[in-house]
Amino acid sequence: MTLQIAAGMVPLVVRAKMAAGVAHAVPWGISLDGLLASEIRENTKAAARAAGTDYTPYSPDTVPEDLDLPLARCPGDGADRWHWAATFAYPEDEIPGPHVQYWSARPDQQALDHMAADLPALVSERQGRYRSRVMPLPLTVCRHLVWRAVGDRAAVAELLEPIMSIGKKRSAGHGHVLSWEITEHPAADRWELAHLHPDGGLGRTAPAACLRDHGEMRTGGDGQMGLRPPYMHPARRTRVMLPL
Repeated sequence: MTLQIAAGMVPLVVRAKMAAGVAHAVPWGISLDGLLASEIRENTKAAARAAGTDYTPYSPDTVPEDLDLPLARCPGDGADRWHWAATFAYPEDEIPGPHVQYWSARPDQQALDHMAADLPALVSERQGRYRSRVMPLPLTVCRHLVWRAVGDRAAVAELLEPIMSIGKKRSAGHGHVLSWEITEHPAADRWELAHLHPDGGLGRTAPAACLRDHGEMRTGGDGQMGLRPPYMHPARRTRVMLPL
């Protein structure tokens, strides 16, 4: 499988020094291409607000635009089933878990009264849409998160530099990034850095065609999942091999 590599793109290892780890929902780590796409999207929103114009939000009924990320592309099995040459996060120096915290939420009765024209005498906190919740929050506790990619080092660094926290429950202090480090590895195998974790397991969602001719490989099996950002959009979901 030959990557589509623009001028100036080289194999990269991106390392985030974490304050205490990260919280995320899916069994595998946060995608590097997703982080870059989110930052570009936020910059677009900020520019629109500054100019006093509207920006087009994502809609489940329309196919989202592919943003121009500073990463190489892997053609996958052709047509629209391509993906960016970057892995999901790999925890380095991980402290074995499981690590689970809990968060709670309850309806603000006064705020509901301000927003609604008509309310029942009591909004139940025991049942229904506005019931109180206590939810588990799985954590990955590690010193560093590592991504591998093929891309433009300077452009990737520029997008990552403003990102201070990643993952879920960032406002509660989770996922705080102390620093970013990006190193070039010109002699590294480009296909490997675009697909595999440092331990040799599959490091991202990928079509089965990507893995042919590369021998036996540890994966998370196959399933329906996004192939590139925005990963949770229905138009991005397809049958892929899942990472570990």
